Amino acid sequence: MLELDNIFNSITVMLQDLSVILEAEQQILIENSSINELNEIINQKSQLLIELKLIDEKRLKVSEQYNVQSPYSENQEIALKWQAITDTTQRLAQINRDNGILIQNRMNVTQKSIDYLKNMNNPSVYTYNGYQQSETISSERAKV
Repeated sequence: MLELDNIFNSITVMLQDLSVILEAEQQILIENSSINELNEIINQKSQLLIELKLIDEKRLKVSEQYNVQSPYSENQEIALKWQAITDTTQRLAQINRDNGILIQNRMNVTQKSIDYLKNMNNPSVYTYNGYQQSETISSERAKV
């Protein structure tokens, strides 16, 4: 069970790191900071999630070896650590959902800005091929 305890300790540390990353991501989204900062945070988050997935696979194998499974009620100390991990995971999942909402809102605002600029009274200057659009003269406007 010592191996399982070590795995839980590693998961706890990784979840703390993930918490810091998610809070930094949220702060960047709230402050409308640089997209480069957001990209770096997202890369860190992705890497950490991959590591968490790998260690969780290891947890499952070790649990199978010891013939135990979550919530690990056979061992009080392990059960308490597992409960703390699941509580933390639920809290982090909520923060991640909130960040997703912030990202979606930011994308909606950006799309509305683009749509506004497209719909301004100025006619399109370029076609979809990138060529300058020739101005069409209406027969009503042109008087001879």
